Amino acid sequence: MSAMERRIVAVMFTDLVRSTELFDRLSAEQAEEVRRSHFDALREVVEASAGETVKTLGDGIMAVFGLASAAVDCAVAAQRRFSVKDMDISLAGLRAGIAVGEATVEGDDYHGPPVVEAARLCSAASPGQILSARTVRQVVGRGSEHAFEPVEPLTLRGFADPLEADVVVWTPPDTAAPRVLLADDAVVVRQGIARVLEDDGFQVVGQAGDAEQLLQLTAELLPDVVVTDIRMPPSFELEGLQAAMEIRRRFPNIGVLVLSQHVVTEYAVQLLGEGSTGVGYLLKERITAIDAFTAAVRRVAGGGTAVDPEIVAALMDSSFAEDPLGALTEREREVLSLMAQGLSNTGIAERLVVSPRTVESHVAGIFEKLDIPPESQDDRRVQAVLRHLEF
Repeated sequence: MSAMERRIVAVMFTDLVRSTELFDRLSAEQAEEVRRSHFDALREVVEASAGETVKTLGDGIMAVFGLASAAVDCAVAAQRRFSVKDMDISLAGLRAGIAVGEATVEGDDYHGPPVVEAARLCSAASPGQILSARTVRQVVGRGSEHAFEPVEPLTLRGFADPLEADVVVWTPPDTAAPRVLLADDAVVVRQGIARVLEDDGFQVVGQAGDAEQLLQLTAELLPDVVVTDIRMPPSFELEGLQAAMEIRRRFPNIGVLVLSQHVVTEYAVQLLGEGSTGVGYLLKERITAIDAFTAAVRRVAGGGTAVDPEIVAALMDSSFAEDPLGALTEREREVLSLMAQGLSNTGIAERLVVSPRTVESHVAGIFEKLDIPPESQDDRRVQAVLRHLEF
């Protein structure tokens, strides 16, 4: 390659939305692990689409492709890969921008109109969105399996005239966005939670102001998960908890996450005793820890558990847990506590700064000491967390 030449290429930029806010809440080690995993995944999809990763920029990448259709395929693959939420944290979403045209190649870098267009389109995109210059659609023609939908011409920084663009249509793998029903007597609180969840890719299908309305909407809408305050009108006692328990009995496939102002172990025992999957109990203050809160809602919607660390600690120190947990070592109790919070073996290993194999050994010891039979690995984890905290 000469020192400088010109090529017609398709350029793609990606970016993680609101990642700076998340990384500020993580330890340096956790933030680095998230970045490393993310960049590794992006490089894989670029390589699979016969592209070249030119460089990383903040929390995104710049990549070039010989074919516009390959750039579109790569952007969709990246979105689909990112949409699978299997981390113990939650991010707002990935956005991408694509443009095609003649670029100047200098060494390992690219410059010119398509580079600028792709970068500006990426910045203008919303979480989960792929914006492409209109020329991409024209060049691809029928060479892509993906559909394009036009948007209003975009006014972008550095461009004198609005840019004609399209949204690349893509569908998350296997499932649509988790459907959430919210219940809280305070409208401001409901709207705040709804905004947080929608920004993370959830679909808020309804909101209820009291327990009666919550039960009615649950039967009508059949959401994936219900998020409710424990105290609801008219008496502001336990209407929310009672409604949650009724939902657990009538609709066992609907996840239920209860929010409480204070740690009350008796309430947790009542709720967790109604079922072993798709259940959570968090302190209301956890809502402000956005990444942890949305990850907990997603976990419960998927049939997992999410129990507040303070509630776990109270349960394990209470009389409910004395006999069944007496045989566990201090480290095994610590592992069980993290299991109750919904962490995977990998997440527990990272939290305790030990190897995954060490965690597996502790988990096996817990199962053996609590006399839990080896049917299903997931069932055994749930039984260890729930049944032997009291049940």
